[in-house]
Amino acid sequence: PPPPRPGPIPNPSMLYLLRDDFLGEERLTALRSSLGSADAQSLNTTTLDGQLLTLAELRAAAEALPFLGDRRLVVVRRLFGKPERADNGGDGAAARRGGRSDGEREQEFLTYFATIPSTTDLVLIEDRELNATHPVAKAISRLGGQVHLEAMPRWEELARWIEQRVRDKGGRIDQGAAHDLSALPIGDLRRLDSYLEVLVTYAAGQAITSAEVRLLVPQSHESNVFNLVDAVGARDRRAALEAYRRLLADNVSPVYLLVMLTRQVRLLLLTHEALGNREDVAAALKLHPRVAQKLAQQARNFGVERCLDAFQKLAAADQSIKTGDADEELALELLVIELTER
Repeated sequence: PPPPRPGPIPNPSMLYLLRDDFLGEERLTALRSSLGSADAQSLNTTTLDGQLLTLAELRAAAEALPFLGDRRLVVVRRLFGKPERADNGGDGAAARRGGRSDGEREQEFLTYFATIPSTTDLVLIEDRELNATHPVAKAISRLGGQVHLEAMPRWEELARWIEQRVRDKGGRIDQGAAHDLSALPIGDLRRLDSYLEVLVTYAAGQAITSAEVRLLVPQSHESNVFNLVDAVGARDRRAALEAYRRLLADNVSPVYLLVMLTRQVRLLLLTHEALGNREDVAAALKLHPRVAQKLAQQARNFGVERCLDAFQKLAAADQSIKTGDADEELALELLVIELTER
């Protein structure tokens, strides 16, 4: 008789290293969803505090059998992070380490990871400071684990992420609006995603445009300062005053505009320096390429001497506001008039 067919080989345990950020939480949500219904997820997911975790506690969680399912998920947060001091001045995390060094403790856990049962997937969620070059990340890769420590996407990659995210939400977005959003100084995908939620709801099936971005995203006011600086640079007083009053109508503080104008003049000086050294402006100033291109264009109208003169006028306006010699809105309007003198 033919030999019996071997039974199915169980899937090996999977090990994941994720960053404690929006992308990491999304991956964790997907892993939880793979367990099945909400009840199955609740019954077969265990979350542990890595700062206080002992090897015995991890073994107990990892070696428990799945309940009415094939797999279970063990999530450990900040296992390899630096221990935090307790409120009472003691070091609770360090006390549970039994006097062992961080290196010894890390190696103890890494050795155990290779023996976790095939029915358990282990997810490690670490602080943003831990990157792919960290010894722990390299060790987990050698164990066959998946290391996902990608930084927040930037520029063109971020614009593509925005477009896909809007599609996932059932909306549409113009390419220009996606690029406008990618250039804003938001720096946090969670906050950016919440803005996308608002934009998709507001657009109500229509494509999101740059106008909606300017209307609904607070950071877009910072990019609108470019319009004001453009008009000042061209000595177009009428356009500059219109841009200024439009920003005021959007409830932008005059003091904020003073700060942003000062920042813009500083960036223009740095742009002149980069251009004088024949450097790429985007790389030298670590800015979005579209922002760097705009600065290079503005630098043609704002020479070095004019930037230095503008700094003096900005300082004078700041002083008049702080001493109460001038109303904020009036001081900024007079400043715009001075900066556009021919």
